[in-house]
Amino acid sequence: MNVYDAIMNRRTIRKFEQKAVKREDLTKLVDCARVAAYGANVQPLKFAFIDNKETLSNIYPFTKWAGALTDGAPKENERPAAYIAVLGDKNIKKNGGFEVEAGAAVTTMMLEAVEMGLATCWLGAIMRDEIKRTLSLDETLDVVYLLAVGYPMQKSRMVDMKNGEVKYFESEDGTINVPKRPLDEVLIEIK
Repeated sequence: MNVYDAIMNRRTIRKFEQKAVKREDLTKLVDCARVAAYGANVQPLKFAFIDNKETLSNIYPFTKWAGALTDGAPKENERPAAYIAVLGDKNIKKNGGFEVEAGAAVTTMMLEAVEMGLATCWLGAIMRDEIKRTLSLDETLDVVYLLAVGYPMQKSRMVDMKNGEVKYFESEDGTINVPKRPLDEVLIEIK
């Protein structure tokens, strides 16, 4: 698969098969994230795997899923097999503000996951302090995002946006439909 195809095929998945993701696969995702683009090459991020059942269960209540869907949160037998916690190290970047670096890292992991046959969900609506306490993280580490990882149990596809409506929706067959603006709307020609 080439990069363009990975980009065009990557969609958020919120329901996962109950099958473990190999540690070496999670490690490969983090290896991709560590070489992502970082402002001034500061590289202020750390990553942690959350893949044991007890910790996964303890973290889940601190996550929010699919606000646009009536019943979009995964049920107990649909939850991700792992999370990769994206952590900002305040010893490296004193002023915090890790979102740009984390965005580059998460995007890189999501694209590699597509090639590996894995599904992901980038979680930003999370209770960071509660997750930090649950993981017993050092004070110098901030929880920036979680990336849910697993094998897909649902389908998601890109559809043409109509009337500026950005809200994603589930079709009768359970497929998530994600409206995207057309290229001619987002590409501005400068003369």
